[in-house]
Amino acid sequence: MITISHVVALSVNKGIGVDNNLPWNLKTDLSHFKEYTTNKIIIMGRKTFESIGRPLPNRINYVVSNTIDKIEGASVFKNTNDAIDSAKDLCIKKDLDEIVIIGGGFLFRDTLSMTNRLVLTEVDCDIAGDVFYPNIDFSEWKELNSESFSKDSNNDYDFIVSTYERVT
Repeated sequence: MITISHVVALSVNKGIGVDNNLPWNLKTDLSHFKEYTTNKIIIMGRKTFESIGRPLPNRINYVVSNTIDKIEGASVFKNTNDAIDSAKDLCIKKDLDEIVIIGGGFLFRDTLSMTNRLVLTEVDCDIAGDVFYPNIDFSEWKELNSESFSKDSNNDYDFIVSTYERVT
């Protein structure tokens, strides 16, 4: 079975972005993100791609956009379903087992119903964001693991990284 996962950092009030940027500096979480997504297919929206500024190395980059036709080092799709279908086909061809959705807000909303794993970095803050993660009914999910991190010189806030699998 191919896993479709969301990997996202969100505040207590579910904020995930401000002015097309991350609203915090969490170096430890960025390392976790890199480790988790390396050698996987990642799917992102145009604004997420623009905030990153380039295809991420050692990953297969898919971008969903109505306004961009071509990106060197990435595959571009006009809609989410085409991106997911292509990623599933590539998983089969390359013997991969996971597709990772990395943002933004519309892509998380569009794919939540087909997602079977959540990797959530829950950041201990409220932000006045302009992009938010959708509400989750946690009765549909089982927590597999969780690790806490404390605010320090590399991390603006305390945070918890938790992995959930869909049970219903």
